[in-house]
Amino acid sequence: MAGPSWVGKKLSDRYEIEDLLGQGGMSAVYKANDPNLRRTVAVKLIHSHLSEDAQFVSRFEEEAAAVAQLRHPNIIQVYDFSNDEETYYMVLEFLAGETLQERQKRLSAGKKRVANKEAIENIASICDALDYAHNRGMIHRDIKPANIMINVQGDAILMDFGVAKIVGGKQHTATGAVVGTALYMSPEQIKGEEADRRVDIYALGVTLYEMLTGSPPFEADSAMSTLMMHVNDPVPDIRKVNPDVPASLVQVVGKALAKDKNQRYQTAKEFADALRGIDLSKADAEDVGATMVETPADAGATMVETPAVDAGATMVEQETAAPGATMVEATPVGATGTEAPAPPVPPSATSAGAAGGGARKGIFAGGAAIAAAVVGCIVIAGIGYFAYTQFSGGGGTTADPTATEAAVVVEEPTETTAPLPTDTTGPPTETLPPTEIPTATVPPGFQVRIRSITLENGTYVVEYETFEYMEGPDMHIHFFWDTVAPEQAGSPGSGPWALYRGPRPFTQYTTGNQPAGATQICALVANANHSVIADSGNCYDLPEG
Repeated sequence: MAGPSWVGKKLSDRYEIEDLLGQGGMSAVYKANDPNLRRTVAVKLIHSHLSEDAQFVSRFEEEAAAVAQLRHPNIIQVYDFSNDEETYYMVLEFLAGETLQERQKRLSAGKKRVANKEAIENIASICDALDYAHNRGMIHRDIKPANIMINVQGDAILMDFGVAKIVGGKQHTATGAVVGTALYMSPEQIKGEEADRRVDIYALGVTLYEMLTGSPPFEADSAMSTLMMHVNDPVPDIRKVNPDVPASLVQVVGKALAKDKNQRYQTAKEFADALRGIDLSKADAEDVGATMVETPADAGATMVETPAVDAGATMVEQETAAPGATMVEATPVGATGTEAPAPPVPPSATSAGAAGGGARKGIFAGGAAIAAAVVGCIVIAGIGYFAYTQFSGGGGTTADPTATEAAVVVEEPTETTAPLPTDTTGPPTETLPPTEIPTATVPPGFQVRIRSITLENGTYVVEYETFEYMEGPDMHIHFFWDTVAPEQAGSPGSGPWALYRGPRPFTQYTTGNQPAGATQICALVANANHSVIADSGNCYDLPEG
């Protein structure tokens, strides 16, 4: 069963889809009615282009089964996993309330912060959930405010195990991919080291810091700069921002955020015990209007693992990319469509781009910046490319991308891990804000944006940026001249196009192979079968020779 929207339809002749809660590059989450059990549920549907990938479906099924075994009051419950023909889905507990991210934004709008007592109680509860999951071999790997629900009773509930790693489980990627959000990613993940339970402790420490101060400890104009801050910069002094935080709580946060994982709390239980051991009676933080406790959201506000619209973050998991392999295809292979169960409504592939910075038109446009140029210089060898093996980015839903947070993927080391090619173009002269799901000019889902084109000795040097994924052996990029229509730039179109999996920048086009009449170079995101995703890229004017 397929269609432009599932609202008003029935899934597997059982679940009656009522409303779209949110969606991202991996999946869409709907509110639905289960007439058999007479209850409201949340249904997460994998987008169709991922449902066609047997490896992705296999991993999704294995992890769904593992998460369904978790029974804890602070972990969202998984009820079912199945498929309706080619559409795979998971049925989840429906929660009324708001995410911690939404709560913090609401408080910030009123010039308030989460009270110390509430922050301690919420984070300690999530520690309990993590300790339970860790002891059963599950590492969450994407702890952030968007994945923590505050229900109408004020309880904190952990969601989005979509990118969870099953310790000792079957490995579905060639090298063991890991995923995370730049604002909450641990130093060892950034370095490409193997992830264990302590990456969750670090991310939860970042979340606690953000609750106490109103902003994360490390935040820069680009995702790569943010990652470098996690690796090198000391934790900013909480009390310079919020002097009402007692020294004992500052110390707990500092230990959770230790650069050396061996200096952190070694278990989530240790973290919880330390939090519950803090005596707030000596600190009058809650008497300060700026930190007053607010009542939980009313039952009308509902959100279940919805693709977050974070203040800076999302995740995308990708398999190791073969460095550099490029080829121009004139005769594409067969392809299938890329329509998602509930696709967004993006601008037309031929609409004009945003104004400014030269004539950028066609499929989309953005500011001229080169965030990717720092990848090789910043991130230690071991960070690699890899494809979309995770849950929904849902934008919030079980791990789907969803916001302005910059989703970053790094790769766990294995004996076959290849180092990221070093970029020799030097650092960028301009940076972009964190880009984890759409900004005003970048819609949700997998996206690529050409940021600049320069001409060097007859070769066009194309600097570009990807959103919610990194180019690899599966998800990759099709570059093409503007003399080729976007719908012809991928299978089953006639092309030609240049299939590209990195490294950055793209340098396969020259003045020598430039077609007559070409004035722009364009880019679109392509699937493993070489079909392109409509409205997923942009065109950029060629420099004058």
